[in-house]
Amino acid sequence: MKRSIGIPLERKLQSYGLIVNGRSSAKQLSFLEEQKLPELQIVDLDEYENLWHAYLNHPLSKVSFTDFWYQGTDFEDRVKDVDLMRFRADNAYVWQLKSHDISRFVISALYAEKTDSYGLLTRTREDGDFGVQCIRIGGRLWSRDLIDSVMEVTFLRDHLPSGSLDSLRIIDIGAGYGRLLHRLADTTQNENLYGADGVALSTAICRAYIRHQDQDSRVSVLSLAEVDDLKEDFDLATNVHSFSEMPIEIVTRWLDWLVERNVRYLFIVPNKPGPALNDGTEFMPHLIERGFELVAHRLKFDDPLIGKLAFYQSEYYLFARR
Repeated sequence: MKRSIGIPLERKLQSYGLIVNGRSSAKQLSFLEEQKLPELQIVDLDEYENLWHAYLNHPLSKVSFTDFWYQGTDFEDRVKDVDLMRFRADNAYVWQLKSHDISRFVISALYAEKTDSYGLLTRTREDGDFGVQCIRIGGRLWSRDLIDSVMEVTFLRDHLPSGSLDSLRIIDIGAGYGRLLHRLADTTQNENLYGADGVALSTAICRAYIRHQDQDSRVSVLSLAEVDDLKEDFDLATNVHSFSEMPIEIVTRWLDWLVERNVRYLFIVPNKPGPALNDGTEFMPHLIERGFELVAHRLKFDDPLIGKLAFYQSEYYLFARR
């Protein structure tokens, strides 16, 4: 998209459908803090407890009490602010309106729609379930999950070999509740999708969510024991807002594992540019050391003006291993 920071604000917003004839297009907008759907408990608590004990001293999960995703020394049915029946709410997995107002939500949604050059929004939609915060613009229900996913998949389609997302062997590291895995299953024909997470609660929720979406025949959510045993190689690894929340020693262990699995491409969306951890520690040197070369990089909202108005600006990094 052309950068056009010099044009007047109103003309810019008008070009994205945000202002029509001098008036806000929000007349067709409704805000739903969360859809009033029946609360469902889909997570297998016995499975979660077994995973919790198995992960407790695993090298890809071991974190100290000061770390972001510390799981404690005694089993509990929640981590941080994640509720098992509302795991898609405004929480540690996906911040939503926690620190932004609804106008930024609207601008972000309409920008994602305007830049959906592959028609992804015809293949995936927002269900509004499990506590996710939504807005409705016209006939479409939007969430940050949907916005981010469509923009991330668009970036990958822009920079990977044409059509390759349908056939590459892909693993999402730090898969959380399964946001990106679900959207990849919706928007591609790929039957080689995998996810892994060093937080036991995330593995349990992700498995449940992928089953709930009836995608478990195409998406495999691995336990850390299965990660250890896996011998197959991968073509693409994704890591979205996850490495930034790990200690650097866990990041480097995952990077070593990716090298062992002969990963060709690595897509990273950090919480802080660099890419960097939440404490500002850059891990680019660790990527370079392992042969990862930056081949594509841009802002999530690459129009400078929209970047100031939208919510949760990020940076996209795609690496190729030579």
